[in-house]
Amino acid sequence: MGKINLFYIARRNLRRKWFRSLALILAVTIASGALFASVLMMESVGRGAEISTSMLGADVMVVPVGYEAQARASLLAGEPNKFYMSRSVEDEVKKVPGVAQTSVQVFAETAAFPCCGFQKSFLIGFDPSTDFTVMKWVGESLDRPFGKDDAILGFSLAALPGFKTYVHGHELTVWGKLRQSGINYFDRSLFIPIETLYNIAEESQRKAKEGKEIAPLEIERGQISVVLVKAEEDISPDVLEVRIEGRIPGVIAIPMPRVLHTVRAQMATLFGSLTILVAVLWVANTLMVGAIFTTIVSERRKELGILRAVGANRRHVFGLILAEAAFLTALGGILGIVMGGALFYAYKGIVTSSFSALKIPYIWPSSVHVLLISVFTFLSALAMGIVGALYPAYTSAKLDPYNAIRTGE
Repeated sequence: MGKINLFYIARRNLRRKWFRSLALILAVTIASGALFASVLMMESVGRGAEISTSMLGADVMVVPVGYEAQARASLLAGEPNKFYMSRSVEDEVKKVPGVAQTSVQVFAETAAFPCCGFQKSFLIGFDPSTDFTVMKWVGESLDRPFGKDDAILGFSLAALPGFKTYVHGHELTVWGKLRQSGINYFDRSLFIPIETLYNIAEESQRKAKEGKEIAPLEIERGQISVVLVKAEEDISPDVLEVRIEGRIPGVIAIPMPRVLHTVRAQMATLFGSLTILVAVLWVANTLMVGAIFTTIVSERRKELGILRAVGANRRHVFGLILAEAAFLTALGGILGIVMGGALFYAYKGIVTSSFSALKIPYIWPSSVHVLLISVFTFLSALAMGIVGALYPAYTSAKLDPYNAIRTGE
């Protein structure tokens, strides 16, 4: 076959019908860019939901009656909400059959922390002695035990371990930072020991009465916001929900798998239309590839007939048509990945804030995930060309050399 190969035929066809070839490449670029961006978003949201639920570590979250919506908003979107109940509820929860472990947290109002560029963040008190949700997800920390005047920052907050900050006039040391979770409940929160939070509240209230410029923290000692519950191995969260609500008045139990199901339902609604659009683009471009290469085969009947006459067999002709289609669509796939990725990363902040506003956990994809999605997108573009050109390639391979040369004259 000499110099007649994939690159030679592709270059020659681009020179002959450059506008048609560029139009095909552009169409594949658009479809590939849409596929790349949509798969990247779906993977990131799914990963964020799984990681955030895993980080919480609880099977059930117990909150006061009437505050289920606020609790979900705090968990999924990191929205600071104030709702309280007596810490004695934890003692009652511990007595419920099927409860393996409990821990409490108390939510405080937002405050502008110097550690965080004075941005408002979620202040959460937790019990280090019983905690199973915060300490195990610390990514970096000081090389010493966690102390009563220490704080743990979420991933998105700017300060590093060792930094000094003030909360309602009380000095704290940043002891550690959490790994990324994709939800503001962890990523934009400041966690401190619950006893320290009670002390800060009492100090701030006293200083405010003395006329000092300290915003009082309106929390009473013994108040909590949630009880986080781990179930025994053979007990489902749904069973535990019924038992807790049946035995303890004034509370509602939220099974965490149900929260994850809500996120998945939101994902399905959000990405359903996008998936259909990408599928339609893929099918439409595949049909367009078929139509274009049917025209190409018709225009090049004489050329193909000469190739057969000088010794090329049907397999060679079939392969040449597929190779040209694959080359053009692969080029469109590469351009789509580059352009889609560039736009996606250019609007990274808008994407992240949009998901946060929708209360959908979102964790920015790792380089490995991006690479895998890029490979998937490229193979999809390649398949678009091969599938679309199958029939034209088949008809070209069946051409009779003599009739093809005469017809092409």
